[in-house]
Amino acid sequence: SGLVWDQLGPYLSQVGISFDRFMDLGRQRPGDPRERLCTTYAALRLADQSVGVSRLHGAVSRRLWKDAWRGLPETQVPIGSVTNGVHMPTWVAPEIAGLLSRYVGPDWWDLDPADGRWHAVHEIPAADLWAVHGELKRRLFAFTDERAETPRELDLNALTIGFGRRFAPYKRANLLLRDRARLAKLLRNSKRPVQILFAGKSHPADQPGKDIVAGIVGMAREEPRVVFLKDYDIALARHLVQGTDVWLNNPRRFLEASGTSGMKAGANGALNVSILDGWWDEAYRPELGWAIPSGATLDRQDIDDVAEAEGLYRLLEREVVPAFYDRDEAGIPRRWVEMMKASIRNVATQFAARRMVIDYFNTAYGPGARRVEQLRLLPDWGG
Repeated sequence: SGLVWDQLGPYLSQVGISFDRFMDLGRQRPGDPRERLCTTYAALRLADQSVGVSRLHGAVSRRLWKDAWRGLPETQVPIGSVTNGVHMPTWVAPEIAGLLSRYVGPDWWDLDPADGRWHAVHEIPAADLWAVHGELKRRLFAFTDERAETPRELDLNALTIGFGRRFAPYKRANLLLRDRARLAKLLRNSKRPVQILFAGKSHPADQPGKDIVAGIVGMAREEPRVVFLKDYDIALARHLVQGTDVWLNNPRRFLEASGTSGMKAGANGALNVSILDGWWDEAYRPELGWAIPSGATLDRQDIDDVAEAEGLYRLLEREVVPAFYDRDEAGIPRRWVEMMKASIRNVATQFAARRMVIDYFNTAYGPGARRVEQLRLLPDWGG
């Protein structure tokens, strides 16, 4: 409490709040002098609006912080949600943007999700979209020549899975590596091969995260169809989300607040294969990608890992790989390309930064500004 007084004492006096009253705002049990200040409780009680960054994150936050409003049922805890979005002109490949400009309109990035012009995404010829995707894949592979930990001759025709993000342990970058023999069957299938591109960094003080990186690098040195890409940055991330066939995301459920890499990939036509967490919990539809089965409770993480790795292997073996290699006489995976269109149509609209900013204005900043204006119009109570 001494540090709090040193930093905030003059301000509290200026605004007329006693020190004890302020400390109570940051306590789970107001009035208990033994409890230290929790800045999260203080922020939640002082904020005009509190939101999670996805619907599921909002629900998890209401459960975690319901004690800040004792007596309220969890469903009435005043924490809402505004799902994150990404700046589409930054992350959508110029070639994909060109198709959208031609079929949807040059202002595609500035259209409302409900605008009827978005239906024209499904009019893009499958051959054109598949050709553009092939060019983006070639560009990615050319870029990986500069960044691969171990040089590899990647196969343009092989199903290519991308995984690029922070290597925080809860994101489980190594989940797919749990059963090496089963993974090897996927990778080394001569008729339907799979290759995996990993990229990411761990915090220097995060030893478990660094161990995961080391394990994947070791696997990449042994297995030709596993590649670890060094020096993860925006340029590498952009190539990955634009050029991979599948975007893999397998965090421990309820620990991913939102995630945005899958939004970037999905808007470029990559199909998401993900745990139903963060943004994907509300975005998932069978026509857009796949949901990794999860019965996560977080009580036994080792059991969750085994079950979800099994679900991921089964999903790849029985659904994802067969769908990618199901080709017509022209060599085009028609069902896959239709899923690509659905992904672009839905992700580029519902998970754009444009929609996010509008949601923040409508749910938080707009109402807050109106309340402030109403207070200004009140008569001078001291007059």
